[in-house]
Amino acid sequence: MKKIFIFLALFFNGILISNLCLAESEISVPVSPEIDISVERFASSGDYLILWLAPEYGLRKNHRFMARQLTEQKIEIWLSNIVESLYLPQSTNSLKQLDGKYVAALINYAHKTTGKKIIIAGDSYAALNVLNGAHQWQQKHQKSPALIGAILFTPSIYAFIPSLGLPPEFMPIASATNIPIMIYQAQKSGNLTQFKHLIEQLQQHDNPVYSKMVPNVRSLFYTEDPTEEMINNIKLLSPNIRKMIAVLEKYDIPDKPIPMKRIKINNNGIDNSIKAFKGNDAPNAIKLVDAYGNTFNKNDFKGQITVVNFWATWCPPCVQEIPSLNRLKREMTGLPFELISINYAEDKETILDFMEKVDVEFPVLLDHNGKFAKKWQVITYPSTFIIDPSGKIKYGVNAAIEWDDPEFINKIKSLL
Repeated sequence: MKKIFIFLALFFNGILISNLCLAESEISVPVSPEIDISVERFASSGDYLILWLAPEYGLRKNHRFMARQLTEQKIEIWLSNIVESLYLPQSTNSLKQLDGKYVAALINYAHKTTGKKIIIAGDSYAALNVLNGAHQWQQKHQKSPALIGAILFTPSIYAFIPSLGLPPEFMPIASATNIPIMIYQAQKSGNLTQFKHLIEQLQQHDNPVYSKMVPNVRSLFYTEDPTEEMINNIKLLSPNIRKMIAVLEKYDIPDKPIPMKRIKINNNGIDNSIKAFKGNDAPNAIKLVDAYGNTFNKNDFKGQITVVNFWATWCPPCVQEIPSLNRLKREMTGLPFELISINYAEDKETILDFMEKVDVEFPVLLDHNGKFAKKWQVITYPSTFIIDPSGKIKYGVNAAIEWDDPEFINKIKSLL
């Protein structure tokens, strides 16, 4: 009886130890003599490890939810917020300042301590950290089999946001990348308009770049609390990620990285005033349905001033400028003027619920799938186009402003 008890104790103790080995934990990784990087470890018994880097808004509940889903696919996950570990501001600019050396050190440490093959992952502007890290790792570990490739979720790799109407400039790493990449792009994301250009940048060197559209969301991780659509997509994507890792593994990482050019990244095309429009000044004809189901047609913009405002309810600056747009409309009463707003990729129920709480005194048209915003080359929200009586786009604003500011009112009225 005593032997049986000892056997059972050892048996259950072994199970407990095994479960502890697979439990979530936090580790500290030395990446230099002075610096340690914190890592949330979601252990698994498989052969692969995803080093997942935090974006400009930090780690959210959904990052951890997907991490747990992926451990069920026998993929170990290391979540790391390098910006936070370095005590830098949690921002896009902080990610742009990192050169990737700490990511390269994390790759090396993860491979040496676990023996697993590494995939680097990140969403939004964390894509910069991912690709810079791979670039640095190539420089130091040319013949190591540790790295398989990268997985990006709705990546943003802009050097800066351009003035309305102009194409964006990408960070140099976009055209200096030659590793295998898988991209999961949210179909409702505002950066979808530039997705084709991003793919062209990333595969200039004949490296494989696969992509898959993720429906019904503008991001898998942006909101603090995950939506039902996010959760459903994550559950579907987890086995797909496992399959795509096997696909990426078929390709070799080139021994040498592509030389990277240097650019100044302090440029910023975000407007805080009404500025001359620099793109194609011919507006697209509008044929959309409004929030109440009425069809709106506009082919001829001549003979009046037309303001076309692209916005979304999830965009705080968009909501913030609605009262001043209402006041602008009132100020222009009796003049040849029309104010039209176009909501980006939200459903009618969301808009109607919003309009019950917020006073909107102008038509709200629905761009259900975001394709209409793509025609206008909208990258950021809000974005507003001012069309003069000749039917040409005269001014543009890609930020929220106080539209009834006397300076702006006078500028708009001067077009008559």
